[in-house]
Amino acid sequence: MRICIYGAGASGGHFAVRLARAGHEVSVIARGPHLAAIRERGLQMRTGGETLAANVAAGDAADDFGPQDVVIVATKATALPAIASGIAPLIDDHTHVIFPQNGMTWWYPVGLPAAHPKPPAVPIFELAGHFLASMRADQVLGGIIYSANAIEAPGVIKNNSPTHNRLEIGEITTTSAYFPESGHPAKGSGFAPSRERAGVGALREAFEQAGIISPDPGDIRVALWTKLLNNMSGSALGLATGNPSDGARKDKALAEIYRRMVREGLSIAAAHGYRLDLDPEQMLARLLDHKASLLQDYEQRRPMEIAEIVLAPLAFARAAKIATPTLDTVAAIVTRLAKERGLVAADADVAV
Repeated sequence: MRICIYGAGASGGHFAVRLARAGHEVSVIARGPHLAAIRERGLQMRTGGETLAANVAAGDAADDFGPQDVVIVATKATALPAIASGIAPLIDDHTHVIFPQNGMTWWYPVGLPAAHPKPPAVPIFELAGHFLASMRADQVLGGIIYSANAIEAPGVIKNNSPTHNRLEIGEITTTSAYFPESGHPAKGSGFAPSRERAGVGALREAFEQAGIISPDPGDIRVALWTKLLNNMSGSALGLATGNPSDGARKDKALAEIYRRMVREGLSIAAAHGYRLDLDPEQMLARLLDHKASLLQDYEQRRPMEIAEIVLAPLAFARAAKIATPTLDTVAAIVTRLAKERGLVAADADVAV
């Protein structure tokens, strides 16, 4: 398959190496010294005591490539507004576009079952109209990543979870056309690709063959809420304390705060129609000795996904009138940290 990784950073670079080594025609969109290194030496990934290398086509814009079978938008949520206006050259009628961002994401309200409560108007939902001007809703696949990666040096990815790298993908809607309230019309109106598209099962099989676990998640929004609870608890606590995520397991007081945050998250998800079968103790036991992306971004002074990972769950809680005192406290701390470095929008705040 022709696969473009839009954003070949930590997670995107990991995907690119594995998929290219599995025989797919992989291209990547990157920037700066990372792009220069990939063009000169290809991509390398260090994992489990070995170094894997792959030569991939590399550019800094979608215009460098052309329509793909699969596009994986592997950037942080903070980069999505810029991508929405530039992704169109990679897409034709048969392209699947996978969005594996952390936190609440733009496609959540697209095709949301009518029986579920209407979600609050979180800022990232405003991107739906912009993306659906370039693709149909039936081309969009939600993605949930469980993989610990970091950029070790330009062109070099360090994978810190060598035995467990997972990407869950699923359709966001069974409807082929969607017209968001923003007034941006969805691309096309029917289910008539010019060439046959690979089925979602075939895509999962391709990831499995590349060494990336890809089970059927069932309802993709259940998978999204499950990952969001992991991020809003362990990742947020790691940021607040400056520790890897497993710091919450090693400290009794932090462990109790973690449990409370998870329980609050379960209540939020349930109020919006998603009762999750999660055990806070099992989640605590699985926390990795790895700096989550929130902490990596804070330390490296990069834009942070505070709005999507921390503030969005709070907005859902407010909409459902769910009390979240522990999440309120941690959210206020990490939002303040991000604001002091100018890494989150100035108007981002915990509603009180």
